[in-house]
Amino acid sequence: MNGNILNYRHPVWGLGFRPFFLMGSLAAVLVVTFWSSVFFKGDLPTGFFDPVVWHAHEMIYGFAMAIVAGFILTAGANWTGTKGLSGNKLFILFFTWFAARLLFALSLYTPIPGSLLFLVDVLFLPGLIWALALPLIRSRQWRNIQFLLVFSLLIAGNILIHLAGMGVIDSNFAYKGIYLGVNLILLILVIIGGRVVPFFTANALGDPTIRKIEIIEKATLVSVCAYIFFDFIENNEMYSGQMALVAAAFNFVRLLGWKPWKTFRYPILWILHLGYFWIVLGFILIFLSATMGVLPRSVSLHAFTAGAMGTFIIGMMSRVSLGHTGRPLRLAKGFVLSYLLITLSGIVRVVSGFFSEYYTQGIFLSGIFWALSFLIFLGFYFKILMSPRADGRPG
Repeated sequence: MNGNILNYRHPVWGLGFRPFFLMGSLAAVLVVTFWSSVFFKGDLPTGFFDPVVWHAHEMIYGFAMAIVAGFILTAGANWTGTKGLSGNKLFILFFTWFAARLLFALSLYTPIPGSLLFLVDVLFLPGLIWALALPLIRSRQWRNIQFLLVFSLLIAGNILIHLAGMGVIDSNFAYKGIYLGVNLILLILVIIGGRVVPFFTANALGDPTIRKIEIIEKATLVSVCAYIFFDFIENNEMYSGQMALVAAAFNFVRLLGWKPWKTFRYPILWILHLGYFWIVLGFILIFLSATMGVLPRSVSLHAFTAGAMGTFIIGMMSRVSLGHTGRPLRLAKGFVLSYLLITLSGIVRVVSGFFSEYYTQGIFLSGIFWALSFLIFLGFYFKILMSPRADGRPG
């Protein structure tokens, strides 16, 4: 094995999941640790972006998109029957993501022109689309073209945040870009979850009755897309709130069809079911927030982010990293602690939103649990992701 990580033949550049899972997880630790500590001390930075916008942007368009990119680039190789993005091309795509994260970190305390932030940050998603588009089109994978559309909409959301930051449009559009980004990442989880969770569960349990019901599948996707549409365009939150309740119902029925109660003895399975349940809970909280005003939007937002995204991402990374490095799908002893910590992080973050007197402490404690969960992932998987496949195959 070549020990120089800058050499394109190093195993870390073998497939997209390797560098993006590693550095995406590190970003998860650094951004959340920084944010929870400055929020707890009440010493928020006054950089180019509003500090709340900075935090949200880096968690959505930085951390979450890195993990999504790593998974989609790796899955895309299977879908198309191709080698997948690797070597110097993967390095260049990864560097566009990394350079933007570095500039955003520096912008907290060092004056950096908004136009430079925009030009660097906007490169990554078009590059990801370019890496996926030709293989998908050539192999006639029309079913997966939908991801290119979702990534294109994410570009639009990212641009809204930048334009608002530069004062080109009203500052409120930054939050439009944040909510759109969260909702689109959520849609990706719904699409991917619907494919992998029942498949993994049926295979592991040997239960042929775990299957997808086509009408529920279509209704789930339509309801989620309708919610995203109303949430983006509607000033009156009533429609988006009502559609959130519909989406919660269909996602819950969908989840029940996968028989989550049968997975309790298998952590590598129940973590995915738990992550999907967070989606259901998030939609219910959106309904309560939008139609009854009984809780702030941030509570439901963090059910999707600290809850669904964090839980599902840890679950998928821990499984994909084993399977795509030629290793048995068995968690190392003690790794389940990462699952427990990410679960605690989501619970504390959401519950603290109901108790204003403990809100700051809740954010700090949730951040600790979150950072420890991803640190455990890095501790267990760093060597795996940096080493050649155990079976000697490329990738």
